[in-house]
Amino acid sequence: MRVYLAFLLMLCLFTITFGQAAPRPASTTSAPTPEPERVVNVNRDLKTQIFEVKNRDPLSLVKVLRGLSSDDRGTQLIPDKDFKTITVRDYPENIAVIERALARLDVPEKLPTNLEFQLHVLAASRSGKEKSQIPNNLEEVVKELQSTLQYSNYRYVTTLFNRVQDGKDLEGQGTMDPIFNSPKGKTGYSYRFGDIRLGTDTAGNEMVQIGKLSFGLRLPVIVEKKDSGDVIDYRDSSIFTGLSLREGEKVVVGAANVGSSDEAIILVLSVKRIK
Repeated sequence: MRVYLAFLLMLCLFTITFGQAAPRPASTTSAPTPEPERVVNVNRDLKTQIFEVKNRDPLSLVKVLRGLSSDDRGTQLIPDKDFKTITVRDYPENIAVIERALARLDVPEKLPTNLEFQLHVLAASRSGKEKSQIPNNLEEVVKELQSTLQYSNYRYVTTLFNRVQDGKDLEGQGTMDPIFNSPKGKTGYSYRFGDIRLGTDTAGNEMVQIGKLSFGLRLPVIVEKKDSGDVIDYRDSSIFTGLSLREGEKVVVGAANVGSSDEAIILVLSVKRIK
């Protein structure tokens, strides 16, 4: 009986001991850290300044100046074409940068240079006997041609004048008197100067560059002689090139045969700036 009671007592103690819930471990997760409040610099006041535009278009200037603005809330860049002004609302340091930029940008626009071209047309032959007065300004050129080319006779035909702005193209056409023994009738001509640029060479000397120069003649030629009258046809003669020249110098552009290898036209070009 005593053994049975002792067994019941031990069973009750075991049930009480292991029946209790195990204590939960303390949580290791900390509470979320609050984000710091955004600090706003209320001492940076926006300023407003009006700039007068003297030379350029205010709308075009504002397109360039927008990159210098702080672009913060409340800032402005307002062009006024009628009053020629730009109103700037921004921080003082940005206004100062915009003011310096305006001083560099608002300058008079550079006007293109006017150029006058003189295209001299000479007729050259090996057997011609006609005499012609050569203008004084072409005498040195003719002497050089006589020592360089195989033509013994030179005749002045005409000079074509044209003015054009730097960066533009130039073209013209017309008629001139017959060349050499061409039959009666006018000789047609046409020319074109493309991509005209005023620049400098590697030594710093000012040069006029012509990217594409073309000159063409349409000449009447006797192809057959008949008792009833000569049969006349038209032949084309052309020069294509590109070149550079300095103001005042005379440059031989080229030569082209006219009708036969004994006759040719020679082009001499000069240019000067028109102020």
